[in-house]
Amino acid sequence: MNTSPKPEFSPRSADPNVMTSTDFSFVRKHWYVGIKTVALYIIYAVLTSRVQIPYAVNWLISLALLVLWVYFDYQDIYKLAMRDYNLVKYHYLEYDPKRGLKTGLLAQIPGLVCVLLMCVLSLGSGIWSDLFRVLWIVFYSPFAVMIGAVQIALPNASIWLLAPFYLIPMLFQPAIGYLAYQNGYQNKGIFYKFIYKSRDKDKRLR
Repeated sequence: MNTSPKPEFSPRSADPNVMTSTDFSFVRKHWYVGIKTVALYIIYAVLTSRVQIPYAVNWLISLALLVLWVYFDYQDIYKLAMRDYNLVKYHYLEYDPKRGLKTGLLAQIPGLVCVLLMCVLSLGSGIWSDLFRVLWIVFYSPFAVMIGAVQIALPNASIWLLAPFYLIPMLFQPAIGYLAYQNGYQNKGIFYKFIYKSRDKDKRLR
């Protein structure tokens, strides 16, 4: 765990006119992670669409996507927390230790809406319910194989019974957001030290 002193920054590096640190900027980072991983998932699906892939391989790919999903999410929130340190240091922002957790929870609203709508709309046309299942995958593609396995295991289960399995992935980003924000703000490296060889070469807004 890195406990070295934080490098000094100029007040301009914390100028809100130069960089902003809104709650939406954190939420948007969580959403971007979903878009990144679903793009990889789509590429894999297209490349293997005409090939019979062992089920175990699909699980391995899902695991790899999950690792990337967690890594990208952690890294992005970590960097935003480092920016917040500057803003707090120069009195442009009040420190909120739970900001990572709160914004991680806010980022789950689209996924929650998708689950609610797929349940409600299943009472009528299944087409619209399936549409929101697809939209849910945009945010949580690493869990698509898991959901597919649950549906195979419970072939006759209603979407209302399956809904809790769609909600489980929503616990990840609030936890990631909390941990990444705490470590980024306090300059404690977990993943970050593997990205850069030296803290002396840290490129946090100077």
